[in-house]
Amino acid sequence: MQPNETDPDVDRLMKGLEPPSPPPELRSKVLAAAHARMAATEATDKWSTIWDNRGFRLAWACAAAVLLAGHVFLVPRNGAVPNRVDPALVAENRVDEQFIDMLRPAPISENVQPIVGLFAAAGALTELEIEGNPS
Repeated sequence: MQPNETDPDVDRLMKGLEPPSPPPELRSKVLAAAHARMAATEATDKWSTIWDNRGFRLAWACAAAVLLAGHVFLVPRNGAVPNRVDPALVAENRVDEQFIDMLRPAPISENVQPIVGLFAAAGALTELEIEGNPS
């Protein structure tokens, strides 16, 4: 039996197994209800929700007050930071020679010529042809 051929007995048996179709007015009722619900609810962002919550506002005010009090009462008046250690006292007094070698400029000879590639863009010139000695 080919895929495009149908069997009348199978069609007769399958006819009663189809699910019932929804009522035609259901779509318009659902869309109208969704539209009414969407118009009734106000779209709010997360920041508005947080600001409208009294507990979050109280927590924010307390955190700001603690930070301000800490800044006023814990920072020394003379501007020095307490328990600050001089980095020169903590650092080791040795020189990293490898790092110094990287920073040292490489000496360049006065008779240095720029390096020209072995082949030009077309690939026909060799190093000897560039110097004027054709091979």
